[in-house]
Amino acid sequence: MTYGPVMAAAYDRGRGLRAGDVVRWMAAAGPFLPSGGGRILDLGAGTGRFSAALARFSGARVVACEPSAAMRARFSGAGMVGGAAEAMPFRAGVFDAVWASQVVHHVRDLPALAAGLGRVLRPGGHLLLRGGFGPPEELPLTRYFPLAWAAGSPALLALERIAVVLAGGGLGMVERVQVEQTFAEDAAELVAKAASRSLSPLAGLPDPVFEQGLSQLRRDAAEGRIRGPIVERLDLVIFQRRRN
Repeated sequence: MTYGPVMAAAYDRGRGLRAGDVVRWMAAAGPFLPSGGGRILDLGAGTGRFSAALARFSGARVVACEPSAAMRARFSGAGMVGGAAEAMPFRAGVFDAVWASQVVHHVRDLPALAAGLGRVLRPGGHLLLRGGFGPPEELPLTRYFPLAWAAGSPALLALERIAVVLAGGGLGMVERVQVEQTFAEDAAELVAKAASRSLSPLAGLPDPVFEQGLSQLRRDAAEGRIRGPIVERLDLVIFQRRRN
């Protein structure tokens, strides 16, 4: 998925998080983040929706890395650099933690990612991988857009496979927790988020398939078959860099 100007413009509108949800994510991440004086890499940072929160809650210095120029253009603040997950432009051992939110399914070369993480993380440092690694039926929009999360799609990259590849870079899984967040307060917000097509699985659908699912979603919303709030549970999976 290429995040060009259209996708970047829709990103914050469709992917924004409520303050309370950000607090829950930071509470889950807190034990694995460095404090003041440490460094965190926000990998695949997008427009930086987690960058400021990571800095605020940890006190550490946060560097955001994002390959899309259109997404970088919408980043506010300092500390954003261009770069892909497979070729991170940083020296060895510079980061105490790497935060990677809904990034791994975009990576074309997982072994290169694993090698890069093993290089930029200090020994004992943590990778915090945020995403939906449970059954796709648990996601709010799957019933309307089943092909977006069909078997074999990048969005359904198995955590077991990810863990095996990351082990090749010296990272072992140490914890997996689930965090609840409000995807939409009501049916109208759910429709608006889907219509923004800011979720990459939706953006990758053929237009007729997407429009068919959106029409069904709008009908269900108009006829009162969707009740809010719509809550989803995503995963935070923690890996630790092997100590040399």
